[in-house]
Amino acid sequence: MRLKKRPTEIDRTWLHVPSRTLGPRGHKDNIARPLRKHSELELSMIDPYCTYLLNNDIKAIYVNGTTSEGKSLTLNERKDIVEKWIAVSRGRLKIVVHVGAMNLKESKELTSHAAKTGADAIATLPTLFFKPQNLDALISYCKSIASLAPDLPFYYYHLPVMTGVELNMEDFMKEAKKEIPNLVGIKFSSKDLVDMIGVRYAGKFNIVYGCDEQLLGGLTMGAQGAVGSLHNFMPAVYQRMIGDIEKGDLESARKEQIKGQQLCRLMYRYGNLLGGNVAALKSFMPLVGLDLGPPREPMRPLTETERKQFTKEMNDLGFYDWKPAKL
Repeated sequence: MRLKKRPTEIDRTWLHVPSRTLGPRGHKDNIARPLRKHSELELSMIDPYCTYLLNNDIKAIYVNGTTSEGKSLTLNERKDIVEKWIAVSRGRLKIVVHVGAMNLKESKELTSHAAKTGADAIATLPTLFFKPQNLDALISYCKSIASLAPDLPFYYYHLPVMTGVELNMEDFMKEAKKEIPNLVGIKFSSKDLVDMIGVRYAGKFNIVYGCDEQLLGGLTMGAQGAVGSLHNFMPAVYQRMIGDIEKGDLESARKEQIKGQQLCRLMYRYGNLLGGNVAALKSFMPLVGLDLGPPREPMRPLTETERKQFTKEMNDLGFYDWKPAKL
């Protein structure tokens, strides 16, 4: 099946839309975090990780988010990771830094650090314990963060399944823009595409979609780009999907999406076993030549028996036919 009308083009690069707005339209990687055996940071792994991403045509990364286990890191660890990525990438990757924390004071500290260090954009989740209960509270919180880096594009990170903050995003973005001049977009990681479409009507925002298993739906319904965990080890699959959508070839795009869904189902199953999807993702990474170490507790790594079974299941899915050619 071919679409009769070509959908909105999805640009694979970062561009300015409108003034001062840095929009990652296309493919952005939600990176994992490298650890040593005993859960200490292994910053030296960022060098080959960066090379791997560049070799596979990744243009931008999202640092210290969910896949990075940002909430399991100390402030200093998060700063060290940001500094290392910026130093290693040398401008070849756009760096979006997640600055959300358990309290506003720490978020402000991370924001100032990101701006001083040379980040290209910042993003934040809401607070996770004392949650904003209405739009005014969420807008005020985001404004306090974004105002510390007025020259950096600011994204709201909408992940209601983890945060429990399920406010209407169309209303939020429309009202927040009046208070936050550098608000340029949203990392929309909810399966509620009706809510996502509303953001398109709220203003000229950059929407990057974060649900890998239904990215096709997100892109065809208005998202301009993608941020995902699975992009780490199957970037070519998602790049082909984006290319197919640009060409109007929905049937081919659907075939690529099915591959992503199969991997997501496997990730969720092992994630339930290991205490979180991030633990499963880190089990995937050695298959593309990057051993990023174990997750932090309460998650756990695979046992040797589980690893053998996992490798077999990946082989049965055909992963070794999909994996990146450039390791």
